[in-house]
Parts: sequence; C-alpha cells; structure tokens
Amino acid sequence: MFQSRLFRRLFSTYIIIIFTCLIVYTSFIAYENYQINKIQIERKSEIQLDQVSNIMEQRIMNAQNIVQNLSYSTSLKKLYLSKKLGTVLDSYDLFTIQSEMKNTMASGGLSVYKTIILLDSSDKAYSSGGVIWLPDAYKLENAEYPHMKVATLNDAFSFESNRYSFQKECLLYSDAYTYQNGSIIGTVCILFDLKNLQNDLQKVLQEGYGARILCGEQEIVAIGEVTEGTCFSKESTKYAEIVYEVYASKNVPVDGNGFFYLVLSIAIIISGMFIWIAYKESKRYYMPIDRLEQMVGTAERPDISDKPAKDEMENIIEGIRDLIGEKNGYREKMLTIAPYVRTGMLHSMIAGNMEKDTIRVISDEDYLDLIKPYFIAAVVNFAYGDGAAVDEEKHKQELKELFKVMSESFSTDEVHIVYYFRDIYHVFLITNYDNDQPMDELFYHIHKYICAATEKDCCMVTMGVDIQREDINELRVACEGAMKALDGILTDGRGEVYFLEKDNTRQRVHYFPANFKERLKKYLEKNQKDELKQLMSEIYSKNWEMAGSPEMYRALIDELHLSIIKALREITELNTTHINVEKYSDLATLQEVFDYYSTALQSIADSLHQQVIETEADARLEDEILEYIEANCYDANLSLQGLSDQFKVSSKYLSLLCKKRYGITYLQYIQNKRIYRAVELLKTEKYSLSEVAVMCGYTNQLTFRRNFKSITGKNPSDYE
Repeated sequence: MFQSRLFRRLFSTYIIIIFTCLIVYTSFIAYENYQINKIQIERKSEIQLDQVSNIMEQRIMNAQNIVQNLSYSTSLKKLYLSKKLGTVLDSYDLFTIQSEMKNTMASGGLSVYKTIILLDSSDKAYSSGGVIWLPDAYKLENAEYPHMKVATLNDAFSFESNRYSFQKECLLYSDAYTYQNGSIIGTVCILFDLKNLQNDLQKVLQEGYGARILCGEQEIVAIGEVTEGTCFSKESTKYAEIVYEVYASKNVPVDGNGFFYLVLSIAIIISGMFIWIAYKESKRYYMPIDRLEQMVGTAERPDISDKPAKDEMENIIEGIRDLIGEKNGYREKMLTIAPYVRTGMLHSMIAGNMEKDTIRVISDEDYLDLIKPYFIAAVVNFAYGDGAAVDEEKHKQELKELFKVMSESFSTDEVHIVYYFRDIYHVFLITNYDNDQPMDELFYHIHKYICAATEKDCCMVTMGVDIQREDINELRVACEGAMKALDGILTDGRGEVYFLEKDNTRQRVHYFPANFKERLKKYLEKNQKDELKQLMSEIYSKNWEMAGSPEMYRALIDELHLSIIKALREITELNTTHINVEKYSDLATLQEVFDYYSTALQSIADSLHQQVIETEADARLEDEILEYIEANCYDANLSLQGLSDQFKVSSKYLSLLCKKRYGITYLQYIQNKRIYRAVELLKTEKYSLSEVAVMCGYTNQLTFRRNFKSITGKNPSDYE
C-alpha cells in the first residue's frame, strides 16, 4: 500500500497537518510557560520586596513611636524645665526618666540598640543607661527633621566622645524633641544595629535574590547579589527618602515546569493517536482506487484470473459502478456535514458578537437552508412605551410565534428568511437568496407586517438593514452593520427602516463649545438651572441644524458625556459628595439623549445646592458651639456631655470640632484656658489660691494644683 504514490501523498498530507498543529501547539504552550514563569518571578519578587520593606518600615515606625512617646513624657519635660530654670533634679526624678526611656526603647524591640536625647545648649546627653557627659554643649541647628543615615553619633553631631555608643556605626534615626507648645528643644536619636538589620533581611530573602536599602544616595545595607538581575523597587511610605530594591537573578526557582512537560507529553500522545487515525482514514479512502487498480490489472492479465474474460469485464464494470457509488456517498456525506458547520458558525458569530451569553449551536433545521449565494443581515428593534409593563417571557413567546409565521410567509423558493433572538428588544433576520437583486421592498413589507402585528403592545418597531454580502464568514460584520444602521434613530426617529450607507458624505465635524466645561462647572456650582438648559439647547440646536450623519452625532454624544464627567470630577475634588452620570447607551433620538443629560444635570445642580446649604448650616452650628465654649470656659458646670445635650450633637463631634479648630482636644483646650487665666490672676496678687481656682472653674483644689503644675511646670504657690 505504501508503494502507491497516491496513498503516500494522502497519508503525508495528514502527517504534515498533524505535525504542524503539534509544532504550533508546542510553541504556544512554551510561550505560555515562559509568561507564567515571568509572572511567578514578578510576584515572588514583589513579595520579597514587601518583606524587605516591612522590616525597615517596622524600624522607622518604632522610631517614630519612640520619638512621639518621649515628646509627650511628663518626666522628660521636668528635665527640660530644670535645665531652663537652673535647678537640679533629684535622684528619684532621674531614675524615673531612665526607667521611662528604657520602657520606651523596649517597645521598639531588639532592633533598637540605644535611645539618646540631646537637649539644646546642654553638655549632657540622656539615655536609658543614664546621663552621658559631652565634651562640648550640644547646639541645636536648623536641621531638617526627621533624618536618617548610617553613621556614628560622633560623626553625625561632631562629637568627640569616648563612649562606645557614640563611636559605634549604626543606622541613626534623629527627630525633633519638642515641648508641649510645639517648639523644638532638642534631638531624639534612635540607634539601630546594622548587624541585626542584615540578619533580618537575610532571613526573608530566598535563593537567587539580593536586596539593598538606600537613603537618598547613601546605601544603608546590601544583601546578596545586587549588581545583576531584574531590579524591583519601591519607596517608603514612612520616610520619603528611603528606597527599597530587590534584585531577582536568572537562577530564581519557579514552579510550573512539570505541568509544561506533562501537557507536552499529552500532546505527543494525542498526535500519535491522530497519526494512527490518519493511517486508517487514508487506507479507507484509498481502497476504492486500489480496487480499481486491481481490476484493471486483472483485465490486463487474464492468465492469472480464475474467471473467464467475459466475467472479468463484468467485474470491471461492476467495480466502477461501486466506486462511483462510494464517491457519491462521500460527496453526499460532505454536503450533509457542511450545513451543520455553518449552523454553528451562524450562532457563534451572532451570539458571540452581539451579547455575552455562552455561544450555543442550536439544532434548527431552518439554518440548514442558509446555503444560497447572497444574504443580507437585518435587526428589528422594539421600543416599548414609557411605563408599559412587559412580561418578558410571555412576550418573547409571542414574538417567536410572530417571526415564525413571518419567515414562512415571506420565504419563497428563491428567498429564505431565518431569525435569531438576542432578547425581546432585538431580533436578527438573515435573508438568504439566489439572485443579485434589490431587496429593499422586502424589508419594507416585513417592517409593515411586524408593526401591524405588534400594534396592540404599544411599541415602536425600527429596522436596521446591512448591505448585501456573499461570504458567510462576513456574518458577524453584517450583524454589526445592521446595528450600525439603527443609528438612524438619532436623526430621523423610531418606527422606520434604515439601510446602512456605504459612502456617507454628510457633515461629520460636530459643534461643541470650547468653554463647555468651565460654563458647566459655573452653572452647577451656582445652581443656575436656566443657564444649564440654554447651554444644552445651544449644543443641540446648532448640531441639529447641520443635518449630520449618525456617526457625527455619536461622536457628539461621546464628547458631551466625557466633558460632563471631567467637569463633575473637578467639582467632586472640591466637595465631599461623589457625583457621577451614567452614559446613555441605548438606542434613542438625539432629543431623547439631550433630555436625559439635561435632566441629570438639573438634578446634580439641586444636589450641589443642597450640599452648600447643609455646609453653611454646619459652619454656623460650629461657630455657635465654639462661641459658647469661649464664653463659658470658666464655668465649673461646663462639660462635654452638657454641650452635647444642649446642641443636640454627639460628644465625638465636639471632640473632632475642637481638634479641627484648635489642634488639641476639648479637655486640653479648657484646661489651658483656665490655667493661663489662673496665672494672670495670681500675678495680680489680689486673690488667694482658692479664689483663683473658683474663678477659673475649679471646685477641687487638688485638681487645680495638679493641672496647674502639669501645664506650667510650676506649683501655684510659686506665684504667691
């Protein structure tokens, strides 16, 4: 059998097709595997980058917390006041300061090596280990805070201390040490152990990765290979100058190669099965020709035949008859399969292009007849009246019956009509016919028939018709053309038949005011509804007078929507209310589209105006509350709960209001006002301590003395 050239060619053709598919499939799988590996490396690298940044971010956050806790420490404020007043703290106060610094430093974990406070114009530094004498007094310079770098304390602040903590190179974080009034009185230095940082980074880095941390142009730490490979970087969210970099080398291990080889093995096995099937099919279709060759060979060599010559001739005739029958059977089989293939193609193209439903191949015998040379695609659009209740299931069944009767009524031997339902609003018609002839009249009759049948349903029937086509592969393009033809609704309204225009020479450049966005923002913010109507009417009128194409009006609608969205986005940035307008995407006339946007803008103008009214009312209420607090802050009966009950607001609202206006809490504000007034009254030397306490709103002398010392750093008796 392989000696036959015909069989070899037939079998070789199958083999070439199989191997071509295998090569293409293998290439695709290899490319997908490469992309998967690339994505895996990127994801692993991002995880590594996050882990590296988390280690450093945790240290920065610990340092910030330490600085904040020390700045609010009451005992450390005593240290500063004693320096200013020239007094000496007793051993108990120094022990308290040392203990508090130890506890604060411990909150930063083992990564914090030392915490040191440097006070302005002081020759002493204070740490958790005690007091450190400096060779020279520390001078507070106009440095930018916070600051971070790798250095020793001696190098960073030009000290010449022999202390080990001042000579040890470390990651130094320095920030302003502030007094309660916000003035900077010194510097807090947090020293991080570089070795500890390197060990933490080494633990999280996997094989094939390197990392480094930069502060400005200075390299803080580097682990692994950081000169080769793909670099992934990100900036710190806690400290602006910190940058994290992770380097992924080519040796980074990835998962998924096993799946690639498994899929490749399956493909090779399937290819082997197809080769075996190709051999069987080649043998099957070669058999009639082989039999003919045998018969011809037998006729030419009667000496080797067991039958007489007459019988041999009859055998040849009979064999040829059988051969023709087999060929006709093969041809019949191919013609039977072709319509089913086209059926699948028809539904796939329409369903796949026009909606997102799962593509289905429906066994409908009507589609088997779509084999005539010419076809035209059309779409019927149903628009139901406003407020009309539609039972979709029932109405869809009625429409199916209608289109079934319509297709049977208008179909002839030369013209065949099939239909496809997208939904109750759109039905596609495929008109298939033999002769190249105008079909406009047919669609007008179909439209008239459907209008009459659906008149009781209070709906408008509009039809869009594509141009004539010959290639069934253009079915999807034909359906798109039919939908595009429906754009005629924009200019000429509903209830008509619109044909797709091949060459549209009508106006395509629409009118749109250059200052539309500025005018729209102005009218919306000032609630000028009449001006809004005039603006929309201006755009509509000038474009309608142009008598442009549907494409021009589609472009106009797109620009109108985009400009409205941009204007609303700018307004939203200045307000707390989020405003948006959905794009009008349904089939409609140009007037209906402009009515929709005009109504939406009127509603938005009302919402913005209401928001302004509410904002002004809130501002008046805030001013009223603050004026009341200011006038009654020395009243002992003044309380947060009393204010909440009087003004019908929550205590949380009052706390946030004071924080917003004064930068401090309600209680801090009241205490500061009362104590500062007490200081002024005591300086006059006209009143006793008990009288001053009552005049400032205190009914408890102990509370008065404690608050007085907490805020001023002195006892009230110091002013007597």
